[in-house]
Amino acid sequence: MSWNVTTGLDADQLEGLVAGVHAELRAAPDGASPERLWAVGLYKSVVLVLFLLRQNPVQETAAELFGISQATVSRRWNTLLPVVEKVLARHVPDPAEASSGRVELVDGTLVATWDWKSEGTSMFSGKPRDTGFNLQVAATPAGDLLAVSVPVPGKPA
Repeated sequence: MSWNVTTGLDADQLEGLVAGVHAELRAAPDGASPERLWAVGLYKSVVLVLFLLRQNPVQETAAELFGISQATVSRRWNTLLPVVEKVLARHVPDPAEASSGRVELVDGTLVATWDWKSEGTSMFSGKPRDTGFNLQVAATPAGDLLAVSVPVPGKPA
């Protein structure tokens, strides 16, 4: 089965990521063993994490699609997300190098969150009349993403 639409990666990229996750798990002294018999195996567990990241479904939906329990989805997420992030971080280009010689556009965007207004925080933005935090994004005019900032302190404009 091709997981391209689900994960955003082609077959070679996905296999490379799974191999990197396998190597990281083997190297971790307290991590989960990749040889452990997981309900869906390591390959599908990585696909599951990528699916959750890319599509953002509720875990119950992912559980039904993968034929496992919501608790298993939650355990895979908690175990593998930090490992997947670590492996993928090696492939993130330096923003200065990625933008060298290119025209780039930089803008902020509101990333919506649930209603924090009742908790008295400053995440409510009056202009869009929504709650969230601000990210700065750099991209080429063709839409190639170059960089995304960490959340900017303070409420969005």
